[in-house]
Amino acid sequence: MQVVSLIDNYFRKKEILENIYVFDDGLIKGFLQMNGTEICKLYVDTFFQCKGIGRELIEYAIKEFHADNLLALEKNTRAISFYQRHGFRLTGQKQFEEGTTEYLVKMEK
Repeated sequence: MQVVSLIDNYFRKKEILENIYVFDDGLIKGFLQMNGTEICKLYVDTFFQCKGIGRELIEYAIKEFHADNLLALEKNTRAISFYQRHGFRLTGQKQFEEGTTEYLVKMEK
């Protein structure tokens, strides 16, 4: 599963791991990383996408943490549409993603 290796490779810091919430119904299929009310990461393994897991994770973030903002990769129109369906809107702000030439766009609820 990509989810477990993704968490292992990118989130080894204790303070990050303390803010990771995993969708696990016997098999880890996705995760959510929060920082206050910001959704830092929302990831669903590609094999399990379009099965409602992302919806459950974002609804959990909104309900439990009052999630109201995030950054999304500008070229990831599928993710932007997903967030828009859940009440987030583009603010017009964007920034470079560290270490890349890609833009991140700011979204707020």
